Amino acid sequence: MTYTLEVSELAEADLAHAINWYNRIRPGLAADLVLCLDEAIDRILRNPYLYAKVFLDVRRAMVRRFPYGVLYRVTLTHIKIEAFFPHRMDLAALPRRIA
Repeated sequence: MTYTLEVSELAEADLAHAINWYNRIRPGLAADLVLCLDEAIDRILRNPYLYAKVFLDVRRAMVRRFPYGVLYRVTLTHIKIEAFFPHRMDLAALPRRIA
């Protein structure tokens, strides 16, 4: 099945913050992050129901090599990425971020 992908403004802001952070650490590291994020999104698109729900209908796919998860919702035809969530953040903060 083909899903329509949407990325929330919150997720875009999360990604911009992470890119800035990794660019300061080492040039080129942010590009690696984006590649790993693209791979996680590809996994989600191939099998969106593979990942466990972490809050209500929100699922989390882990990003390889980096301490982030992709939080998303699935409908029959649509996948919406809600947040790009650092592991260091407590999942208890999730309801406030994506409500």
